Amino acid sequence: MARQPTIYIVCSDRHRNGKTLLARVLVDFLLIDGSDPYVLDADVPEGPLRAMFPGRTALVDLNDIRGQMKLFDTILGSPGRDYVIDLPAAGTPIFCEAAVKLNFASEARKQGFALAVLFVIDKHPESVDAAAHVQSVLLPDIFVPVRNALVGSAYRASPRDLVIDMPVLDRELANITDDRRFSFRAFMLGDEGAIPRDLRPKLKDFLAKLQSAFRDIGPALSMRRIGRN
Repeated sequence: MARQPTIYIVCSDRHRNGKTLLARVLVDFLLIDGSDPYVLDADVPEGPLRAMFPGRTALVDLNDIRGQMKLFDTILGSPGRDYVIDLPAAGTPIFCEAAVKLNFASEARKQGFALAVLFVIDKHPESVDAAAHVQSVLLPDIFVPVRNALVGSAYRASPRDLVIDMPVLDRELANITDDRRFSFRAFMLGDEGAIPRDLRPKLKDFLAKLQSAFRDIGPALSMRRIGRN
């Protein structure tokens, strides 16, 4: 079965919980996997992903109707590839409201897309409710709770749940990889020179765990496609 182009929506109801780091590694994973993802960075004005992926990122301001239309038109106007949308916490409800008004999920599926939501559930109990609300509003093909070990999570998974458990990134590694010139993809492909030798195993372990989780998304989407047919 051919791989289905997928819109990955990375979001949370809380700030500073590793969401953009997760989106960044996801983009590099997709590039290594042979995809050609395009990134929509709604974190204005900073645009951290635009700085990491110049040439394949558009900065969109969801507080402006023109920014909202730019996001949806970019995707629906150019189907056939993967998209990664990085939503700031404040932008998540705005995106959800606009997506419902524009019937985005239905229109995206008509264009052949699958929808995957990766929601970082924080340690606050309210974050679980916020995640459930986003799932009920966007109705994605797959909803993946994310638990970041660095900040903790209130989400309690059942054995059958597809969950991403994001390990702690060593602080010294975080300081190095925060540099926009650093590429996780280059490191994963064997260019390890930017990382001190003693820290390389830690970064490899961090990335291997996320890569393994990302690989599980594709088969889960395929099973849902089979179930609908």
